Amino acid sequence: MNRKEFMEQLERLLADLPDGDREDAIAYYHDYFDEAGEENEAEVIQELGSPGKVAATIMAGMGRDSSRGEYTEAGYQDSRFKERMQVPADKRQDGQRRGAGRWALIIVLIVFAAPVLLGVGGGIIGLILGLLGALLGVVAAAFGGGIGCLAGGVASVAVGIGRCFGDPGGGLMMIGSGMVALAIGLLFVILLLWMIFTVLPGAFRMVVDCCSRILHRGKEGISREKNL
Repeated sequence: MNRKEFMEQLERLLADLPDGDREDAIAYYHDYFDEAGEENEAEVIQELGSPGKVAATIMAGMGRDSSRGEYTEAGYQDSRFKERMQVPADKRQDGQRRGAGRWALIIVLIVFAAPVLLGVGGGIIGLILGLLGALLGVVAAAFGGGIGCLAGGVASVAVGIGRCFGDPGGGLMMIGSGMVALAIGLLFVILLLWMIFTVLPGAFRMVVDCCSRILHRGKEGISREKNL
């Protein structure tokens, strides 16, 4: 906003004033801009504020007597207008006391609620981590069992094939037991793959969701305490 726009808006806002009062006010602010100089227009506008603020100050002074208001370097000043804008000291102090009491109540609630929230949340997280650890144990057992059965089955089949030349019956039995071990090992491998690609991702998502809910509820509890 420049000087021209400022003065045009101010003149429109003062249209309801008597011609003499309006012309005096407009002339005063024109002189104020002239004394400041063209290079200081932006600083003058920033100092005065918006045209609406200047117009409100001038209109607030209408009906004044010479002892209550006057035109100054910052515009028309009326002591009655200033008094209305000031907050009584006792009300300010009362608001400060209420603010301090509210924060004290929030701190007390947080101190008393923290052990309960931490205990419940810690117990839930501990249970979830325990279940997750058990699931990982099952995965490790399936991995060990599958590898053992596959290795044993391969060894039994190899030994059985070798025995078939001297003891066909015993060799076939070992080959059969080796095939059974291989089948069990394959089942363990399938179970392991299913747990790795299906169960474990779901378990991890469940842990993350539960932790997120606990943290979210904790934040909501603190927000509700702040709003008390």
